[in-house]
Amino acid sequence: MSSALVLAAVPIVLAAGLLALMKVPTNLQLTVTDSALVIEPQGLDRLWTRRDRIEVPLSAVFSIRIAPRSEAPPLPGRGNTLHLPGIITAGPHGTTFWDVRRGDQLLIIQCLPGAEFDALVLQFANPFATLTRTRTVLAPFRQAA
Repeated sequence: MSSALVLAAVPIVLAAGLLALMKVPTNLQLTVTDSALVIEPQGLDRLWTRRDRIEVPLSAVFSIRIAPRSEAPPLPGRGNTLHLPGIITAGPHGTTFWDVRRGDQLLIIQCLPGAEFDALVLQFANPFATLTRTRTVLAPFRQAA
């Protein structure tokens, strides 16, 4: 294959990749263990976020809620993580971890000072089910605290 053909194909592949990003939802797994909330990006989300796993100690969780994108923590200035406005925001941005595509209803986990991140902004296919399940598991821990 000639190098000219390869060079001509690169913009097409990049455009197809951007279109795919717009259509592919986030792929996250959220698990609650005895001591932590565990967020594990799956598939390409591991590449976008540059993380295999984030553990937030239950004692560091301040609140978990669903909020529109307009209420999410602001993004800091330019960084070295993935942010294409309206398409994808993924990885650590300042003290906030993001894995969001185009969704508006986001799961926001606020953490207490001293945690790895001040907040995690995550998009799930069904954020309300994820919130309900997580709060149900956290309820006994919160009552004991």
